[in-house]
Amino acid sequence: MPKLKKNVAPLLERGIQSLILAVELFNRPSETARCHGVLMFLQHSFEMLLKAAILQKTGTIHPKSDGYTYSFKDCLQIANEQLGILTRDGKLTLEILDEQRDQAVHFYADLSEDMLYVHAQSSVTLFAEVLRAAFSRSLAAELPSRILPISTRPPNELQSLLWNELEEVDKLLQAGQRRGAQAAAKLRSVIAFTVGTRGNGQRVTEQEIQDSIQKRRNKVEWSIILPEVIQLDLTANGTGVPVFFRISKNANATIRIAKPGEDVVGTLIKQEVNLWDVFTLNLTDLSKKLTINQWQAQALVYDLKVKDNPELYRELRSHSQTLKGYSKKALDLMREELPKRDMAEVTKRYKQRMKSATSR
Repeated sequence: MPKLKKNVAPLLERGIQSLILAVELFNRPSETARCHGVLMFLQHSFEMLLKAAILQKTGTIHPKSDGYTYSFKDCLQIANEQLGILTRDGKLTLEILDEQRDQAVHFYADLSEDMLYVHAQSSVTLFAEVLRAAFSRSLAAELPSRILPISTRPPNELQSLLWNELEEVDKLLQAGQRRGAQAAAKLRSVIAFTVGTRGNGQRVTEQEIQDSIQKRRNKVEWSIILPEVIQLDLTANGTGVPVFFRISKNANATIRIAKPGEDVVGTLIKQEVNLWDVFTLNLTDLSKKLTINQWQAQALVYDLKVKDNPELYRELRSHSQTLKGYSKKALDLMREELPKRDMAEVTKRYKQRMKSATSR
């Protein structure tokens, strides 16, 4: 068991305490604030755990250009790509959990008991894995032996569960406009599962909820409206209350989602995307997140030919407004390539290019 660096122990302890509170709320008989309380404490437990792990490994949890600590998404990125303590499926699970928490806190979302169980049990499984990977500690040794998320009927197939939820949405929609708010609330919890399959870090928007409802009222199949759902799978080991419970993106899918700009043929499904929700970063955002100045960020954009790739850069126009926007995928590429490049040479090449352009 590694010796903890300064200030790591309090973060780690808060993470474990939040997990215990989440489990306690899950098992309580009262429904008062139970659902969104469980999601809030589960998400917070992982934020503290990942920050403790990052601080232990790197000595800091603060980006160089920002006084705030890493965001939850930053923690997922670092834990997965730099530290290797979070698998791709683990990152997917936490992206879904974060979106569910966001929907529960900021909107009226109707999360069924089965779906809440999926989050509770998969989170306990994943917390134990990350705790062992980062600190060589057993979760069992940190928790009272009497606590465990329990259910009299744990689900064992995620796709069936999600389709059952969509059937409930259908019933509410068939009741007419007066049940539309309830249908939207239930649909939010289903769509939240799709965010982990998206490559651009999009959040679920209210417009997306309403668009999905309108398409369903127009008899469009759910598999067309929400093609991401079929990519998800659930692994449960054990009977009764599973000890291991994982969400993964490895279901046997007979169709897949077309990438932006890809020709739609055969079994591809074209997914409608609001480009204003994808290309949300400007040059200032890139420089802050990469902890470099804007001149260096512009030079790196040129060096990587970011503006030549429509998945990375778009110029969007609305009336008199023009946005030169970069996607999260562009940020990920630049973050990956930045350590591999000599920025002095990169900026030198960019300066020469600018000088050549102005002399024409």
